Amino acid sequence: MRGAEEPGKGAHAKDGPRRPEQWSLLLRALYESVRAEQRYATELAKTAWATWNEGPSHTAANPVQPAPKDWRFTHPVWSANPYFHLLQQNHLLAQRCVSEIVEALPLGARERGVAQGVAQFVADALAPTNFPAGNPAALRTALDTGGRSLLAGARNFLSDITAVRRLPPLTDLGKFVKGRDVAATEGSVVYRNRIMEVIQYKAKTGSVFSTPILVSPPWVNRYYIADIAPGQSIVESLLDRGHTIFTMSYRNPDASLRDVGFDTYMREALIPALDVIEDVTGAGSVNLVGACVGGVLALMMAAWEADEKRKRISTVTLINSLIDFSDFTETLDAGYRRELVESLFLVADRLMEAKGYVEGKNIDNFFRFLRPNELVWPQVVTSWLLGRESPEHAVLAWSSDSINVAYRAQRYLLRDLVMRNALARGEAVFEGKRLRLDRVRQDVFISAAREDHIIPWKSAYRTAALLPGDVRFHLVSGGHILGSATPPRPRTARYWTADHRMRPDPVGWFADAVEHRSSWWSAWGEWLDQRAGARRSPPRTGSSRYPELEKAPGSYVHT
Repeated sequence: MRGAEEPGKGAHAKDGPRRPEQWSLLLRALYESVRAEQRYATELAKTAWATWNEGPSHTAANPVQPAPKDWRFTHPVWSANPYFHLLQQNHLLAQRCVSEIVEALPLGARERGVAQGVAQFVADALAPTNFPAGNPAALRTALDTGGRSLLAGARNFLSDITAVRRLPPLTDLGKFVKGRDVAATEGSVVYRNRIMEVIQYKAKTGSVFSTPILVSPPWVNRYYIADIAPGQSIVESLLDRGHTIFTMSYRNPDASLRDVGFDTYMREALIPALDVIEDVTGAGSVNLVGACVGGVLALMMAAWEADEKRKRISTVTLINSLIDFSDFTETLDAGYRRELVESLFLVADRLMEAKGYVEGKNIDNFFRFLRPNELVWPQVVTSWLLGRESPEHAVLAWSSDSINVAYRAQRYLLRDLVMRNALARGEAVFEGKRLRLDRVRQDVFISAAREDHIIPWKSAYRTAALLPGDVRFHLVSGGHILGSATPPRPRTARYWTADHRMRPDPVGWFADAVEHRSSWWSAWGEWLDQRAGARRSPPRTGSSRYPELEKAPGSYVHT
């Protein structure tokens, strides 16, 4: 223990003999930094000379090539006009120079990765395409419209920065009507309490499987991640297969719900939903489907009832859910980072406590900035530089339809689940009982997205090692949202499996994986069909105890 170290033998004393080596590393980093800056200046001078004398297309004028998928430099003018070509090459050379400087710093692998990420973020923010004088499309549009596009962009800019979100929107939410364009599958609200509603969807087949499905959605966004739009609805697809579907729709928390935590979502959302489903259908168990943080709640429920004779959870499906935060905790435990992060957490905790909740728009902005070249800068160009309206996209409409997170829930997520990794370590507690994932013996289906910037698939893969039952892991194409909302389209959809063999590391698993040119929905649907019991007639909507209150999508989706 650090507190038990004798004077002269602690961590600081141990650093003493290494100081000459540290000075050597710092001097080496300084030397490499100077060399990187010299290379940048020399290459830029050569590029300028070649551009003006040989032309932008000459090999000597192109020491750095943009990435093949870099949308910023696809306009033909970048390789034809000397001015724009030099802007491009200056940006790419400067970006390479900064990366080389960061690479030379005496940092560990994790710290260097963070530093490179910060450097890349700054470089992307300063790209010439984000400014009118450096964006050929913006200049051409301004000329073609007589400057009207610049005026429209200025109006959009002022409107956005004075709004709560302070970023250009991904799509125009106002053009999507809930119940018609999104969250449109027919159903009814059959239960409501202070934090959630239970929606029962109308059966679409003459007979249905006897084990119903309950969707546990995230409470950072609206429930309709499973029912985005006609043709893009997991609910719709499962109804077509003959499943009975229920979902929870959470109320948007305000300060009056500051006391809502993970235990509240178990006690006042998940458990009452199971009671409603049993009363309506007569089924004693459900196939539980959890998306993102809703998947965390689903596994917590399965672990809580693990020692019960009567199990209400038949199977668990996790869609883009992160359970094991060991990557983060291992980083915290190195050096004195834990003390620093815990100090920052205390500051953030006081701010959250004062308000009673975390604004959903701030959480959404944070996640957008994790992938700014896809979710921030293209929208800056479209809305602020070109003066155009945001494109209509149902998936982006759901993504933008964020809700607040109650103080206690966010506090528990950050402090216990992330910083302490309590659930993965078997230290989380509900109703006086430790939640042991190694006792969850239900079949589990895990879906993770290969390009997910929020839940890295290699981290999601580690969930399999925590569970002793039959675990099926499917790696799917796409990102955090599109990876889950991928209806069967053989030309674009892909997923990978490895004959259900779970290896210790994700790299080894992927090396053995087989690629399938179809949507993971089909494989998952077959997996659920095999675990959904015999066929029966569809249950009625609601019951005498839980009558129909209103048609879906209900009231809380509008709060």
